[in-house]
Amino acid sequence: MKSLHQCVHEYLTMRRALGFRLKKDERLLLDFAAFMKHRRAKRITVKLAIKWAQRTGSADQNYHAGRLRAIRSFVRYRILIDPCTEIPSADSLPRQRRLFHPHLYSKEEIRRLLAATLQRRRSATSISRWARFTLFGLLSVTGLRVSEALNLDLQDVDLDQGILTIRNSKFGKSRLVPVHPSTCAVLRDYLRRRNEYFAGRPIVPFFVSRHGTRMGHGTACKTFLILSRKLGLRKPSDRQGPRLHDFRHSMAVEVLRRCSRSGADPERRLPALATYLGHTNLSHTYWYLHQNPSLMKQAMTRLEHRWEGLP
Repeated sequence: MKSLHQCVHEYLTMRRALGFRLKKDERLLLDFAAFMKHRRAKRITVKLAIKWAQRTGSADQNYHAGRLRAIRSFVRYRILIDPCTEIPSADSLPRQRRLFHPHLYSKEEIRRLLAATLQRRRSATSISRWARFTLFGLLSVTGLRVSEALNLDLQDVDLDQGILTIRNSKFGKSRLVPVHPSTCAVLRDYLRRRNEYFAGRPIVPFFVSRHGTRMGHGTACKTFLILSRKLGLRKPSDRQGPRLHDFRHSMAVEVLRRCSRSGADPERRLPALATYLGHTNLSHTYWYLHQNPSLMKQAMTRLEHRWEGLP
């Protein structure tokens, strides 16, 4: 019988041939295969699958449920090879529903965060500070996903035309993102500092570490966590709090607020905003309108005015 590692690679090859990327799934499945090998387990059982899913440093039940869900599809594939395989049910580790309320950054909070990013720290080089300053600023004005910004290469940033090329983003989509001339000026300044720091060395990634490699997601998030605690955006012991991804929510809500303040109908601008943000479904963009109290109040005011005009 094929080993679990062989089966994992065959499964990933098959799914990727159908267009799935499965980067996270690959990491989890290989970890699961290593877990099974370490235990010298010959068969996948529900008990072992649950034990692996809960074998993390996190106590978050939803995180455990997500890990289990990631391997359920593979286990269904494995049972075709090994009929003794046990498939864990979807509710083996039930998810807990949570009301999600993103942090909407004020202009003052963003200003303070960017200023703190440039402050000298013992472990940060000058290029590291400027890379994070530019990254956080770009996220705040464009609403890019963090992974989209970090995946930018030098060739993807056209500062003459003011266009960012986002390649193979979520759901495998690519798009062009226009940016304001003021944003181009900041990006150009960062690029100058970057080129000077590396003395003209050809560096492919746009956002880099001090070694010239691509800045990692974990590095960016760790820096943000430190700064958000320092600025009082979250308490030192808080497990939940503002995230880098919340820049995306803040930008979208601010765009809709400006539409409303200018007298335009925010709902009419949603398709354009959805395209800019890279949403595959317009309902994802409607979320910003429906989940924000101030926008809902403005929408109700507009609706009342329309009713008043009816005979």
